[in-house]
Amino acid sequence: MKKQIREVRVIDLITYAVLPVPVVLITWLLLVPLGLKLIPNVTWVVYVIAGLITYIMTRRFAVGCVLVYKATAPLDVRDACRFYPTCSTYMIMAINKYGLIIGIIKGVRRLLRCKPPNGGIDYP
Repeated sequence: MKKQIREVRVIDLITYAVLPVPVVLITWLLLVPLGLKLIPNVTWVVYVIAGLITYIMTRRFAVGCVLVYKATAPLDVRDACRFYPTCSTYMIMAINKYGLIIGIIKGVRRLLRCKPPNGGIDYP
């Protein structure tokens, strides 16, 4: 297999691993109470918007966790990958394509398949 390089940028680590946590906290601690005061009769709208923001940020945080692994994993471990794209890239692609829960399930199934005689090109 081809030698791998660290293809993770610092700005990606910040926007995917660090930024979603304060966004969700601000949403639930500041915006929800403010929205409930502004729209008292339709409180479900505020909760739906806050839930959507939380779901999107949770997906970004999951991708950020994979990016942190890609940035910190030893290169000899990552060079031993049998598949193309690598399992971490596959997990990111699956989360972006199928959503959080199905993407993580597909990524974990791919990790469990990573043993001989499996390998080759495999896209989500």
